[in-house]
Amino acid sequence: MNKIRKRIIEYILIGSVGVILFVIAAILGFEDSAWIGMGAGLAAVSAIRLVQLYRYKNNEDYAEKINIENSDERNRFLAEKARGMTFVYSIIIGAIAVVAFRLLGHAEASTFIGFFICIQLVIYWLSYIWLKKKY
Repeated sequence: MNKIRKRIIEYILIGSVGVILFVIAAILGFEDSAWIGMGAGLAAVSAIRLVQLYRYKNNEDYAEKINIENSDERNRFLAEKARGMTFVYSIIIGAIAVVAFRLLGHAEASTFIGFFICIQLVIYWLSYIWLKKKY
């Protein structure tokens, strides 16, 4: 139960930050509407997660269903495969974007995406080394 209470507090804080961000951006009339969207998104996701936590806490059938889904090995396997595919495709799409932006004359965007791909690959490599030692 302490885990649920901790999560509730986390989502209340995140939702509050979202509402504050939304209100400040709306009141100050920021030109960039991304701040309003980010605030609304944080508030909405927090509200949804709070409803899910309330349901988990008060509905035993729902809680059992969620516990089974979270501990199911097939779901874990599928999630790991999806993460792996996402990583591979993000690297491929990023590499294509690097070349495309260079050809279109957007060297800064190309360089930024290239650095981002390098960072992803370094994190992957370090994670692999760490996991190899651990297991």
